[in-house]
Amino acid sequence: MKDARFLTALVKENIRVRFAKNPFWAEGKKFDRGSLIITKGDNRNHKDFVETLSRIAQGNKTILTPTNTGFVEKGNDFGSSYVPMITDTKIAMLSGEPTSTLEFGEIWHFFEQQLHYPLTILDAEYYDEVDLSEYDVLILPNGWYSKFFTENKLQELKDFVSNGGKLIAMEGAIRAINGEHGFAIKEKEIKKDSTENILPYEEAEREDIKNAITGAIFKTKVDQTHPLAYGYGDHYFTLKLSDDAFENLETGTVVYLENANSHIAGFAGSEAKKKITNTLVFGVEEVGKGQVIYMVDNPLFRGFWENGKLFFVNALFMVK
Repeated sequence: MKDARFLTALVKENIRVRFAKNPFWAEGKKFDRGSLIITKGDNRNHKDFVETLSRIAQGNKTILTPTNTGFVEKGNDFGSSYVPMITDTKIAMLSGEPTSTLEFGEIWHFFEQQLHYPLTILDAEYYDEVDLSEYDVLILPNGWYSKFFTENKLQELKDFVSNGGKLIAMEGAIRAINGEHGFAIKEKEIKKDSTENILPYEEAEREDIKNAITGAIFKTKVDQTHPLAYGYGDHYFTLKLSDDAFENLETGTVVYLENANSHIAGFAGSEAKKKITNTLVFGVEEVGKGQVIYMVDNPLFRGFWENGKLFFVNALFMVK
């Protein structure tokens, strides 16, 4: 989060920043994917560039590595297409009736109190009057959208993404935007045995527990090469609050559950663990010039799930 706040402070001060899509070596050091690169050349029109950069770095206790050239010892030079620019990003989030007030609040708090970056709130009551093209990113928090996204609204969303917008759909919002008129993500289908006996009342509750996840931690696999996962290792501990399960994407599966043995802590029923085996946790679907970022689990849960916050920041600024 310290690095994320450093980045947002730079963007707010109109300092142009790049990031590395591949590892590189400079000044005898290795820099990983996602490393931030700030050059004088990109900021030649910023009259207080050096003073502003120094002030922000000191305020965020960020150590910078100076270099006299844009040529690296190994990897992609700073002028390469693999070192793209991070632009000033206009972000909006839906609020109101279809959204969960608790999870809307978590995201709002994250922007206001932790990331310190501006966020526009779009209430569902006037959503139809909003021109989505004015924004770069639209966030759909968890909620109950079954009656909200009509066929026309889904088409508007698809147009927004196709024209270069970025849509971040979290938890319950994913189910509202897939299907025949929506995006490509698919729920995992579980075949039920129609020959199963009808259980007596006293056994039904015990049987239902097998299908429940009330809060459990699972170890997931991570594709470290994807921009959504910059800064992470090859695994991530996710907090699951339900047995919602979506198929892995054909391309763009970044974080996924490999098998039921990845259960680490908390209660998860035996049938629920089978259901979520080999399913998506975080993924990115490319649509036209834009992207849909799916977050099946909440990376910002109650503001304390520190391990997931960088995924959310990467979704905002690194995925392009």
